[in-house]
Amino acid sequence: MINVLRYELKRLFSRKEFFIVIVIAFFYISVDFIYHSVMLINSPLFELPSAYQMWLLYNKVRGQWGQLFAYFLIPLFATIPYSDSYLEDKRAGVINFIITRCDKRVYLFCKGIVVFFSGFIVVFAPLLFDQLLCFCLLPVYSPSENVFNHPTYNAYQFLSTVQLPKLHSINPYLHNLFYMLLNGVCAGIIALVSYSISFFRKMNRYLVVILAFLFYLLENFIGKLISSSTTFSIADYLIILPFSSEITKYQYLLIFIMGLLFISAITINLRCSKDEV
Repeated sequence: MINVLRYELKRLFSRKEFFIVIVIAFFYISVDFIYHSVMLINSPLFELPSAYQMWLLYNKVRGQWGQLFAYFLIPLFATIPYSDSYLEDKRAGVINFIITRCDKRVYLFCKGIVVFFSGFIVVFAPLLFDQLLCFCLLPVYSPSENVFNHPTYNAYQFLSTVQLPKLHSINPYLHNLFYMLLNGVCAGIIALVSYSISFFRKMNRYLVVILAFLFYLLENFIGKLISSSTTFSIADYLIILPFSSEITKYQYLLIFIMGLLFISAITINLRCSKDEV
């Protein structure tokens, strides 16, 4: 199993799709950061946001850019690097060579692990890089958020409906790190969904990306329609909304993620019992 994982990881890191997505993600982060940094030139120190508030998905300074990332770019970044690798193996005949040397179940599940990792890393790494950029430019805690004599890191607990307020109060940077991991995990799950779609007949590398992308958009659209007070849109759980009037229920997010993970595992398991043509 370790050898199969190494083989799949080597293939992932050698794919041009992975390299292109990583470059685009870092470019997007960098351009957005530079744009908003230029806007802060000549601003008084007491008006500067804290480094954690400047982070891309902290919907206070860079709102529209963060929303674009969460609503549209995450599913594309997650699915393009490696979700179609099964179809590529099948088309090239490599799969028949591999399963004669290792158990088919091991091959498919190892590929699934690497597919999940590919989705996770192309989202998590740029978000972490963005937070490091913010540290280089802005103060850790800015005087601008010292409101009502409360500690700066505690301000939004009193002023807003920020998600996970207790974690935010303990340390807003841990709060941001949690959201980086959450975005990475969701991207990994989306990549797995795309990978599972590739097992169906008459699929091609474009369809597995497009269908997963449309599924993500449809869930967010329907989630917005279900309720105006409680959000069921997955993308809303991936952005820190300090002044949101919508109520978030993380039980729904957990059930949704576990449901997709279970369906993906079942789909992979069913594929293991079928002969390759």
